Amino acid sequence: MNYEKFEMVLSYHCSPVLMGEKQANLVSFSKEKMPELLDIIKVYEEKLAAEGIEMEVICGCRKHYLVLVYRRDMLVDYLRQPEAKEILTEDGYPENAELQEMFSYLKRRFEQQKEFPHEIGLFLGYPIEDVRGFRINGGSGCKLCGYWKVYGDVEKAKVQFEVYDRCRAFVSEQLRQGYSILQVVSGK
Repeated sequence: MNYEKFEMVLSYHCSPVLMGEKQANLVSFSKEKMPELLDIIKVYEEKLAAEGIEMEVICGCRKHYLVLVYRRDMLVDYLRQPEAKEILTEDGYPENAELQEMFSYLKRRFEQQKEFPHEIGLFLGYPIEDVRGFRINGGSGCKLCGYWKVYGDVEKAKVQFEVYDRCRAFVSEQLRQGYSILQVVSGK
């Protein structure tokens, strides 16, 4: 199994989540390059869950798997905000749904739509004003483009982007030094 490649992809795309600085990240894995992904996830699930990190396959499209790597408590708290709930309800999500029910609905949205469901920004913890801005402007006219398109507070976003960059650099360096993802997130 290709554990090393899995860890490299996680370190690059999910470091802020692994380090507890972000609710979730979405990462794409090629089915052709990593056909054993579901088995690899099973190996990591229990150990990462002990550190508060979970994974959910959101889409198993023809060529790729989209995996949401998340911290349940942080994500649930974020999605409970009235503004986030309002957007999700507008998109047809059941009111007061549990997280697993939201995931089920999100999966259906991926299957039924030709484009990326825009509410994914909420699941990824993007600022609500930026999610709204993206929806209104169709992705154009943003003030700053980084980990997401910023329509609101640019300075706050820049600070957050720097935090995410430091997380990525730290986790990547730890892997280069021979530590595993599990050792990095547990601090052991």
